[in-house]
Amino acid sequence: MMYNLYIERDSLMHRLDPRVKIFSSLLGIVAVVLFNSPSALLVIFLSLVISLRFLAKITLNEQWKVLKPLTPLMVITMVIWPFILKPPLFGLFVGLGYALRLGSLALITFSLLLTTKQRDLILGFIKLKMPYEIGLTLTIALRYIPTLYALTLTIMDAQKSRGLELEKGSFLKRAKNTVPVLVPLIISSIKTAHELSIALESRAFGAGKKRTFLYEIRMGKKDYIALLLVLLLFAVAVIFRYKFGIGYIKIY
Repeated sequence: MMYNLYIERDSLMHRLDPRVKIFSSLLGIVAVVLFNSPSALLVIFLSLVISLRFLAKITLNEQWKVLKPLTPLMVITMVIWPFILKPPLFGLFVGLGYALRLGSLALITFSLLLTTKQRDLILGFIKLKMPYEIGLTLTIALRYIPTLYALTLTIMDAQKSRGLELEKGSFLKRAKNTVPVLVPLIISSIKTAHELSIALESRAFGAGKKRTFLYEIRMGKKDYIALLLVLLLFAVAVIFRYKFGIGYIKIY
């Protein structure tokens, strides 16, 4: 069972060359890591949300579905920092920044999957001189994330219907109650990986050294313009961070 994150839309981001989107995603991840100030990361996060809404035609509800599984981790990140840094209000401020960074990284990563077909993504990696096996492995790994999440929810619902309480009791008790969820999840993951390997072998994967492709991708004028714009934005981010010291807070 494989869930595809790709959403069919007629948008600018969907029409861009996958190499541009891959390279832009890498630069976006680096740019997000450069900053730790909540104000700067809030601007980046909102910019990503608006860009996906208007340039990729991905609705806010569809973006929320991507961020929803990460919400508990973002909250935990924000709550932990007041215990690490003093005064607690400053720790909460820093924790908010790291939570926004996590959300921004998720939007950047999943925007690549939301706007790019799997075959185009693999072709993009190959055109960037990445071996086909690595490109296919990376693409399958990214696509398996929503599958694993959906499978976890299914197992949790099945165990709850049998009387398993996952949200009550002490922390140790709840951790112990996750074992009936983790065991079938691991078994199902191994089974899925085995079925995937059989499917690849049945198609003689790796038999030929030179591969041919039904579809080809080519860079166009709009792709070069988009790439130039991304490079300029990244250069601005680097200048703001290292020349003016904007968007960075000294923690220690």
